[in-house]
Amino acid sequence: MNISSLFQKKQLKPAWSYTTAGVLWRLLFSETNFIVGEDRDTEEKQVSFFCLNASNGDVLWKDISFAEAWWIGIEGIVHDKVFLHGFKKPDMPEHGRIIAVDLGTGRELWRNNDYAFLFATADRVFAFRDFFEKRLYYELDASSGAFMQEIREPPPDMIERKGAGHGRSDFLFPEVLSDGLAEYPLLAPKIEKYCNMADLRGSIEFVQSNGRIAFSYHSYRGRDEERKTDLLENRLCVIDETNGKQMYSDVLNSSTPAVVPDSFFVDAATIYYVKEKKTVVALPLLGEA
Repeated sequence: MNISSLFQKKQLKPAWSYTTAGVLWRLLFSETNFIVGEDRDTEEKQVSFFCLNASNGDVLWKDISFAEAWWIGIEGIVHDKVFLHGFKKPDMPEHGRIIAVDLGTGRELWRNNDYAFLFATADRVFAFRDFFEKRLYYELDASSGAFMQEIREPPPDMIERKGAGHGRSDFLFPEVLSDGLAEYPLLAPKIEKYCNMADLRGSIEFVQSNGRIAFSYHSYRGRDEERKTDLLENRLCVIDETNGKQMYSDVLNSSTPAVVPDSFFVDAATIYYVKEKKTVVALPLLGEA
């Protein structure tokens, strides 16, 4: 075994990546480990949707749209269905309409233009309509969208249910290295080695998992005189928690005018991050140090 092969074994490598044609606008994970996302062409005002297998990056479907060119988005993922929403009016944040999509194929199952999505279970969709002085609630069949009954009062666990319908959230999200790293005396020397502290802007965010320390930071890269703003580079690094050796590094955003928090997260032993606003990358953390 030569020296170069020894070195390569110590480095982490992405398991897979997926690049959208436009801006990767939003990602949601299903309980069955699939990823559904929005691919938005911000110039042409066109949006399409895609679904990936989170385990290996295989594409189940992509480039699928649903009649509305731009004013449509992902509402949530529940069981084997993706729920999309429209808007009551363009440029207004209030959601309106429900479109149910089969998670496995991207095929539209049904749509309802009268109600707005509240939350769903495997076999029921709870929806609402706003009237002049009141809001009414309804129960629909999740398979067909057929009306089942009107509900006089909102379900008591409405807030919890609505949050759960947005897809999986049981990930490790970064925490902030606060107070100039003073609160983390064991981590600070290892992380500072890879950050130019003089150019640092904002906070360093980190996750400790599987014997690794993954951290993201922004550093000053220049000045945009035309726009009168600083330009920052956002970088992700992964180091071995024991010996402090760097195992991976990548630029998440090569030129951003502002600090963007929560630029990565960890699921079990995999880091997920978005590169240059259009490529989702899955990076396994396990490997030799």
